[in-house]
Amino acid sequence: MAVPGEAMEEGIADLLGIERGMAVQTRNPAPEAAAWLDGVRAALEQRCGGELLDESADEVVDVVLLCWRAGDGGGDDLVDALMDAMGNLADAGWIWVVTPEAGHDGYVLPDELAGSVPAAGLVRTHGVSLGGGRRAIRLTWPPWRRTRR
Repeated sequence: MAVPGEAMEEGIADLLGIERGMAVQTRNPAPEAAAWLDGVRAALEQRCGGELLDESADEVVDVVLLCWRAGDGGGDDLVDALMDAMGNLADAGWIWVVTPEAGHDGYVLPDELAGSVPAAGLVRTHGVSLGGGRRAIRLTWPPWRRTRR
């Protein structure tokens, strides 16, 4: 029987669309994001069937979890972080930008995301609340690029 914390962790794998066989990479986990990530790592690894990859991985990945907080840099730095995250992203892959929710330290203003996402050549599809003061915004390649890449 799953305890409440385990159920929440498994729910995060569902929210993020993680499926068996996916390669999942984590990027930019500041200490507080690393603590959150460690709390859900087991559920994500169990769901995908392998270990989460770090920034140094060279293989093509299906999903990137990019942890970002206000103060990690300005909008240009977020664009750079998104461009780096796109480097090994599969044609049908996506990036989740994981940020603190409003009212939490490190909250990222919507304007920063709104300006950075198109500047990096991506589109926003939707966002989800992950609990624990975290939210995630899903980004993908634009439709024209997914079919021509």
